[in-house]
Amino acid sequence: MGWGVANSPSAGTGNSGSANAPNRLLIVDDEDGIRGLFAAIIAQDLPDLCMDEARNGVEAIAQFRRLRPQVLIMDLHMPIMDGVAAFGAIRQLCETSDYSMPAVIFCSGFAPPAALRELLKASSRHIMLSKPVKSDTLVRAVRMRLQ
Repeated sequence: MGWGVANSPSAGTGNSGSANAPNRLLIVDDEDGIRGLFAAIIAQDLPDLCMDEARNGVEAIAQFRRLRPQVLIMDLHMPIMDGVAAFGAIRQLCETSDYSMPAVIFCSGFAPPAALRELLKASSRHIMLSKPVKSDTLVRAVRMRLQ
């Protein structure tokens, strides 16, 4: 893809230690068009950002384990494993493996469950954006979490 998205199994390398890969983003959404659109929008303003993709929560966990991105954009409703379950699994993986928890930008056209709303209130590191999301809002959310 023209915007530098690396979504093949061999893309990137694993990281040792607790720090996440700086300047790396994982876009998690079951719709190919959404992943591509988000990547294209973000690449215009952040051309040096390395972006990877996952189609569901199970793929997101595997990609996180392997690539350790600094920021995730996560859909809430996906087949196989939804975004809330994937978030919980990634959080548990970070705790048990002494990894840094990535910032998560949840994106959905649906209202988040109560437990997620509470989590979002407790930490400005994570955010919920409603689909359709404006380009500048998405880029700003990513940029703030890369710092």
